Amino acid sequence: MYVFKRANGSYRYKRNVPKDLREVIAKATVYRQLGNTYAEAMRNLPKVHAEIEALFDMERHTPDSQRALQVVKERLGEWHASVFQDGVVEAEWDVTDDFRELAMALKGQVPTEVVRQIGAAQMQPEPMTLKTVLEEYREFKAKAGEDNRSLKSRVSRISKDLIQVLGKNRFEWTPLENITRKDANAYRDYLLGQIAPNSVVRTLSIVKAAINTAINEHDLVCKNVFAGIRVKGSGASKTDRLPITEEQLEGAAQDFLNDTLAAALFVTLRDTGCRVAEVTGLLVRDIDLEQQTLTIKSNEHRGLKTVTSERTIPISNETAQHLAGFCTNKKPSEPLFTKYARPRGNDSASAMLMKRLRKTVSDPKVTIHSLRHRMKDRLRNSGCPEAISKAILGHSENSVAANYGSGYAIEVMREHMMRAW
Repeated sequence: MYVFKRANGSYRYKRNVPKDLREVIAKATVYRQLGNTYAEAMRNLPKVHAEIEALFDMERHTPDSQRALQVVKERLGEWHASVFQDGVVEAEWDVTDDFRELAMALKGQVPTEVVRQIGAAQMQPEPMTLKTVLEEYREFKAKAGEDNRSLKSRVSRISKDLIQVLGKNRFEWTPLENITRKDANAYRDYLLGQIAPNSVVRTLSIVKAAINTAINEHDLVCKNVFAGIRVKGSGASKTDRLPITEEQLEGAAQDFLNDTLAAALFVTLRDTGCRVAEVTGLLVRDIDLEQQTLTIKSNEHRGLKTVTSERTIPISNETAQHLAGFCTNKKPSEPLFTKYARPRGNDSASAMLMKRLRKTVSDPKVTIHSLRHRMKDRLRNSGCPEAISKAILGHSENSVAANYGSGYAIEVMREHMMRAW
């Protein structure tokens, strides 16, 4: 296949250019040298064949706008390419003749749309696609101070799944306005075969938010086909994940308190209601033992789930005692829990804590995150106002919580947390 022996005894790769690429590849046939012997040719064939396939694939999917820009740069130079790309060529400029003349010369040699764009002296912007929408959304959220590492991982997973369902072409090159509800429902159905309904809803919400952001930022005239998708079996439920009961907590405590590191994490999570990643990512300077406070903010070891997750909250005497040992002989900029100050360190910490919890608590709806649910319930049951509860827990939907976090607000929070302790 695609291999022939030349008169001199060497071997060559020969491939006819597909008809749909004859306008962009100025040859009817492409050749590559494979080697002087049959064995050498067979060794080189897979690599050469892959290179030619990649060339054809690239030429098929290079946007006409990029192809037009490349031609302008090669034929007219950098300055013409710059004004062509920026779309600032005025009709009365003499250089408009340069673009028109080039377009005339290119007829029949390059795609019609390339000729049209060059003749109009204006580069047509590339269409927004699912790929560009998701990439821009990740960058947008990162600039807003949210945990880009976590979002990057989720977007990567979503991208792979969308390619699996819709195909690479539809994901990377199909304009957003041509993506249909049928595509969105196919993705939903695929996810339902992989993860729980509520997880499907959360995943779809990322795609929906990404598209909404793109529509607003780029003033697109298209509807969001990922909005309002029904997911059978989804819905909030009080039994999705249960708070840990006081009886379960008492029974499990000894399995945490018999280890210094596990005890520090357990008591901190229990008495603050923090997320596991928020605690494992603490630095020494985030702990004020004198004032007995803990500050949660983004650092090089971990970001935060939301902007409003950043906060300063009181800690109990017991928490301060457990954390004190991890502050000793360390610089303020050092991680409090060195073992988990690494990528996915919070997952390792969670797994370690879960292993200890499962020694006494077998209910799958009770997890380490249940400590956060417990604190929420205890604050509510002690009469803590919802706004202060949100400030303590760093809930993203809270708009008032940002007003709490220093000065008198610390004492207000301490008063309510002491009732929960």
